[in-house]
Amino acid sequence: MRVQQTFKNNKPTIYLVGTPIGNLDDMPPRALKVLEEVDFIFCEDTRTTSILLSKFEIKNNLISLHMHNEFQRVVEVNKLLESGKNIAIVSDAGAPIISDPGATFLNELKKQDLEFNISSVNVGPAYIHAIVASGFISKQNLFYGFIESKNEVSKKNELLNIVKKYNDENIIAFYESVHRIKSTIKILNELLNHDQQVVVAREITKLNEEYISGNISEVNEFIQSDQFIEKGEFVIVLDKYQVQSLELSSEQIANKVKALVDDGYKTKQACEFVANESTFSKNEIYKIYLDFFK
Repeated sequence: MRVQQTFKNNKPTIYLVGTPIGNLDDMPPRALKVLEEVDFIFCEDTRTTSILLSKFEIKNNLISLHMHNEFQRVVEVNKLLESGKNIAIVSDAGAPIISDPGATFLNELKKQDLEFNISSVNVGPAYIHAIVASGFISKQNLFYGFIESKNEVSKKNELLNIVKKYNDENIIAFYESVHRIKSTIKILNELLNHDQQVVVAREITKLNEEYISGNISEVNEFIQSDQFIEKGEFVIVLDKYQVQSLELSSEQIANKVKALVDDGYKTKQACEFVANESTFSKNEIYKIYLDFFK
């Protein structure tokens, strides 16, 4: 598991920098400052990036990073990070990683036994910053917004619907408040396979920027601990859809349905909810429930 407090350590950093999609004057000051100060810039096309840098009178070392050499660049960047160098990654236009090179490269680099930061700059809203910095590989991503449910059972149903509705080719991102982050991660730990990869980000681009990444079991353990800082608003990013199918006894199934019914759910809804968690069908669960409680 990785816990990254980006601006509170001296580790080398990979900056994922967004560039203008058309008008070069859209380039903001902080992004320019990063491109000026890093030791190397890895870019999709050195010719395109040269035009951008030339406009703002920035001189730096440009190295190509495209879909055909991402694995090759891992070794090279590994050595740069080991020597304490900071690098930036840019695409020709827009946010790197999002339908552009970089995800495979970052994913492989995170497997190396190295300590470094990954931080995104000028890539739009908070959820895009988190997706870009996650290093998850996917051509598709879904932004859900804030989790709406406050009641634990309702929230569990909402989260289950999110991960069940979308296929395993989607990265799923959503927001959560400081008051509910612990319960939400706890529920995800119950729903997802324990090796499901998750990133929880807070205070993105601010002094207290923090990224917590690992499998859901590790992340849940950390977030429920005293080490976790409950401040700011959070982005949760799920790598892909992996709902846990639990092996439940008939008695456990009946009791789960009864608990939901007692909480106000209709029997049909309760059976459907439990079916999503188990290897039994909705009709089988309904019959089991009737055998125990009718």
